[in-house]
Amino acid sequence: MSSILEHVASTTPTTDKEPVKLKVKVPRGTIYWGGAGLNGGYVQPQIEAFRKAGIKHIWVGLTNTATKVMGGEFGTIVDAIRAGLIIRYEDESPWTIDSGMDQPAEQFNLIGYSYGSLLAAQTANFYSKKGFKVDNLVLIGSPIEKEFLFKLRAYRNIGKVTVIDLREHGDPIYAGMPLTELTAGVPQLAKDMLANKGEGHFYYGHVVPDSQRRWTDLAKKIYDAGLR
Repeated sequence: MSSILEHVASTTPTTDKEPVKLKVKVPRGTIYWGGAGLNGGYVQPQIEAFRKAGIKHIWVGLTNTATKVMGGEFGTIVDAIRAGLIIRYEDESPWTIDSGMDQPAEQFNLIGYSYGSLLAAQTANFYSKKGFKVDNLVLIGSPIEKEFLFKLRAYRNIGKVTVIDLREHGDPIYAGMPLTELTAGVPQLAKDMLANKGEGHFYYGHVVPDSQRRWTDLAKKIYDAGLR
């Protein structure tokens, strides 16, 4: 999955006097991934709130294979399992993107909520190691593993890592938490998900009467963190 602005680099082979121009794909714009399933009713309204806040060139991260194959709640469950057992840790696989990168955006930003925060983290990890600048990585309600988070914060090619935990809203999930705590929090996560009242981990992820204010507040918080 790739897209993108063409950046001209130069190199001088030993057989030529003139530099040879190489086209290198440079990612740009902002991608937002929602929680497990990647297709909740909150995703598009949240994107609109981001745009109204001033983050103009923003697109939704692609729906993943698990959701396409399994569909509905099954895809959501598969994503949740993958988040807890696999992708909360650093993964060396290619994590590339193909949405919106042909626009004249000034920054390259990655935002993720819950399961989506892990997709954002893995993507930032991949591009930064390839030598590209990631201006901002925003992790919301993220179950990311402590060592992986530490590495992301230490990379010179990632300008800023912003972590937004939801513990003040009753979320048992927080960035850097050990697997034992993540496992212990599963019953509370299941309870809040089934209640569908926008509680705890799902503060931004359920559509409730107060959602528009919540999405607007989140967008402002992220804009104030420096995303454009």
